[in-house]
Amino acid sequence: MRPLPLLIAVFAIGLTGCADVQTVKTEETRRDIVVNIPLAASRINAGKNAWAHLIGRGDQTAVSITAAGVPPQVSRPVHLYTYIYEGACGALSSRPAHALTRTVLARSKGSTDQMGPPYTVQNTAAVRLAALEATPHAILVRSAPADGNLDLFCGDIAVSADSSGAQNPQR
Repeated sequence: MRPLPLLIAVFAIGLTGCADVQTVKTEETRRDIVVNIPLAASRINAGKNAWAHLIGRGDQTAVSITAAGVPPQVSRPVHLYTYIYEGACGALSSRPAHALTRTVLARSKGSTDQMGPPYTVQNTAAVRLAALEATPHAILVRSAPADGNLDLFCGDIAVSADSSGAQNPQR
């Protein structure tokens, strides 16, 4: 066998191996970017919809909450307090793992004289998205303390097994 064809074959195999590693890394990176979670309304807020959007950003996770409405007894302008708990909505830990309360004043798409839904609030959690996905966690949205800390919405950061048996969140 000539040295040139052997060299070409080794080079091609090496490139194929590198391409596979890069593809896997890219897929893992994509998996860590965005998770969308539907939030269930509490009994006091029945009929309203909300979503949480989690965006992995290295050692932090950006969390955006969009709520279609809040009960009439919640004062205006609307303040939404967001917490991440270990566990699931039906069985939350006693204390939040992450309080996302740096920004609580919800933005509204309505005009300034008619603040109305949808309401949006954004914060950042000092935790990797992968860590939130690795074990059961839930997002809880409450009203302001002045409104009685009413539980408005809750959603599980769902974890399910894929075909290989590995744990992956549902997106």
